[in-house]
Amino acid sequence: MPTEKQWKSPSALFGYLSEKWPDAFNANAPKPLKIGIRADIRALDSELSDEDLSRALRAYTRTGKYLAQLLAGAMRVDLEGKAAGEVTEADAATAQAWLLARFAKAETTQSPEPKTEPEPTSKLDPKRAESKAKLSAERPAGLVVETKRRRSLGRRSGHR
Repeated sequence: MPTEKQWKSPSALFGYLSEKWPDAFNANAPKPLKIGIRADIRALDSELSDEDLSRALRAYTRTGKYLAQLLAGAMRVDLEGKAAGEVTEADAATAQAWLLARFAKAETTQSPEPKTEPEPTSKLDPKRAESKAKLSAERPAGLVVETKRRRSLGRRSGHR
């Protein structure tokens, strides 16, 4: 019997399920699972907590390989690997939406190509623009210079 710590990772939970029911749980060649397989597992196994069983099934059914197998008309399997229903059009559409969302997210999280600095389009005198570019190149990036305004007490309060 596994210790409580072993149940922490979804891969350990999945390892437990695939060891117990190898015809239903195969990471290399996943098959669509029967609707209601959670209740079947619960009836046969009392070692997993409800939370651990939910985490294991969620991790397995959200893998890219599993979602790719959810095609309309594909055969679903029970714990023994026997046919137990078909994947509906709605289930297939949901799986495709998950995959598309995952691909879209992966594209947006890829690091963008480094931007090149645009050419200065200044209407300033060319000499002045050149000296300004030289100054900005000499100044380290991220350096903030603060200046203080001088206050003249006499002028504001009416004293000279």
